[in-house]
Amino acid sequence: MQSSVFDLIESVKDFKVLFVGDVIIDEYHYVSSLGKSPKEHLIPVRFEHKEVFEGGVLAAAKHARSFCALVDIHSVGAGVRKVRYVDPLYTRKLFEVHFNGHGFPKRSVAEGYDAIVVADFGHGEIPALPDGFIAVNAQTNSANIGYNLITKYTRADYIVIDEPEARLAAADRDSPIEEVILKLAKDRCNKFVVTHGAYGAVGYDSGEFYHASAYTDRIVDTMGAGDAFFAITAPMAKHGSMQDLLTIGNAAGAIKTQIVGHRESVTKEKLVEFLRSH
Repeated sequence: MQSSVFDLIESVKDFKVLFVGDVIIDEYHYVSSLGKSPKEHLIPVRFEHKEVFEGGVLAAAKHARSFCALVDIHSVGAGVRKVRYVDPLYTRKLFEVHFNGHGFPKRSVAEGYDAIVVADFGHGEIPALPDGFIAVNAQTNSANIGYNLITKYTRADYIVIDEPEARLAAADRDSPIEEVILKLAKDRCNKFVVTHGAYGAVGYDSGEFYHASAYTDRIVDTMGAGDAFFAITAPMAKHGSMQDLLTIGNAAGAIKTQIVGHRESVTKEKLVEFLRSH
């Protein structure tokens, strides 16, 4: 592993970072199937137990806390509670139910941070952002598909989205992903990453493309893997090379896929240990 990767991890230890985004409460309700109902076209389940996690911007900020000196949170939107019904044997999600919260008062985003990290899950309105280094992740999910595209941001210093989000934003289903990135990055962002899950990630930096394979070889739960990639690399993107950002991000995502829900965060200690062992 190149020493520049570890140098980049250390480079943000004195950073003050503000995370802006939606608060999500993720609940896992573990249930066992009772078989098909004899009287209805449905599958009854028996409730076993549940876990409640702080998700959304809260989970993203937690990933960054062991890397940076200060991590603050600016909450937006109504707040959403997502209840997922899960087969406990293989952590397979059966279906989910969304509940809207009571909302957070609108207020301006504070200044004076080394980086502002926008974790936009599309459940609330992101306020105007001050000048400075800005990293953005705008997610597409079942509640906002087609309405929360990265194109709503006219400028960012660092963008991370997945391939379906990129193709949807570019209205381009079939072109090579490099062409899709060029469409979206033009006049918007110099450092742009598209994640591919098990296939790794493609990065674009000032006219050059880079590819890094995924580390994932054992997956427990994919939820939040892209958020971990983004949250940890976002402050580092201010000065880091694309090659190092892809290496660190893929490692962070791989660690997260081995964690159920948000039981734990990806910490600096875990990340360094993982990178040294690979």
